[in-house]
Order: sequence, then C-alpha cells, then structure tokens
Amino acid sequence: MNKNIEVIALVYMSIDYLNLITSQLKSDNCKVDGWNVGIRLVLNDATDEVKEAVKQMDIPHSIFENEDPNEYYINRVYRAYNYGVTSSEYDNVCLVNSDNVFSRNWLWSLLQYHNGINIPCSFLIESGKRGLGPLAIAKNFGRTPSTIDFKGFEDFADGMKINVLRENGLYMPCVFEKSRFVEGGMYPEGNVYATGIGNFGDRFVESGDVHLFNRLKQNYNMKHVSVMNSIVYHVQEGELDESKNKT
Repeated sequence: MNKNIEVIALVYMSIDYLNLITSQLKSDNCKVDGWNVGIRLVLNDATDEVKEAVKQMDIPHSIFENEDPNEYYINRVYRAYNYGVTSSEYDNVCLVNSDNVFSRNWLWSLLQYHNGINIPCSFLIESGKRGLGPLAIAKNFGRTPSTIDFKGFEDFADGMKINVLRENGLYMPCVFEKSRFVEGGMYPEGNVYATGIGNFGDRFVESGDVHLFNRLKQNYNMKHVSVMNSIVYHVQEGELDESKNKT
C-alpha cells in the first residue's frame, strides 16, 4: 500500500468552525511518521464570508457547489464528500467533520488497521447535546468552538486509550483506500428512504454511511471497526446548529 493519505473536511458557513478544523488539521496530531499526510478543506456551498476567510489562510482547499444550495443538507454533504475523495490526488483518504477535535496519534492508530480488510473508524467522545451514536460515550468538553476544553479532552483520551478493535460504531473519522471507495459506489447522494435515495420526508430506511459500509462489506468482505485508541471529540451538529440559529 502506498503510504500517502489526505485528510478532508467540509466547511460551509461558520468562521468559528473553520478556524477550529483548520487548527486541528494543521496540528501535529495529523502527522504520521512514514506517511505523506495531506490536508484539505472542501468548501461545500460555502458563504462568501467563509470563502474570503479561507483565502487568508495557508491551507489547501477546493470549492464545491451543489446545483441546488437549498437541497436537504445531508444530500449535499454526501455529494461533497464524494467530490472530496474523487478529486483527491492521494491513494488514501480520511474523512472528518468540521466539529472534530483530534487526540494524539488518532490518525496513526487508524492507519495501523488500514489493511484492506477493515474499515477503520475513530472512537468518539460526544458532547451529549444530542443522542449518542453507536459505541460513543458522552462527556462535555465544550459544545461550541470557543468553549472546548482541549487539555481536558486530551488528558481524558490518554487515560482511556486501548489498542483493541470493536466491531461497528460510528462512521467518521474514517479511512478509505480511494480506489476502493470509488469502485464500491461511494456514498449515495442522501440517506435511503422507502421511495429512493435522498427523498427526505419519506419512510427512513438507512443512512448513507450504512449504505456504503454495507456495500463494502458485501463486495469486498470488509469489516466496520472502531479503533479504540483513535479517540476524537465530536461537538455534535456543529455548523448545522449555527445554520439553525441564523434562519
């Protein structure tokens, strides 16, 4: 396997979350000995304010515009992640959220299990502002970028890391081989509903994440695993909360 990987995050409207994820991507926590690690922001239907702010930053970025910027946001998110992967010049990609805070060696730990057999995902500590995802635990280290207790999170993460895998869990941060992600069909352009993909409002069947991971399992016999020493904090809803507050 070629040891190069690009860590990709989406941003669209929040300068605070833009600053948060930029600082996280540029930190030593995203460096891995023996690997060429790239970082990139995908500006997904981003506001003019965010676009202008990124111009002033020293960070690689791409601009992605959906045909309908008012389409249900999940559809636009999956489409933008697909764009991020297909436009990557790296052989491997790691997809993250803009409201993530990374502990030491989180990426190194994921890459130890990136072997074509596993779909390695980080273990999440979530703020508790909404329901927990599978395997995640709730502990509030801040529910906005300005209130995050970085040291408290780092110390807590260091105290609970164990070098084991658990089956299933959450879906991001996650590492993929680019070619397998593309050949496996990528994310559907929205969650799956009874009447089709992305038809928000109909009976829900499964998330786009589950749909992709199931295809990778069926096509390549890959296993969704959580890496218990790759610990990441998840503010939960991040930019989505800000968009609600501004409407």
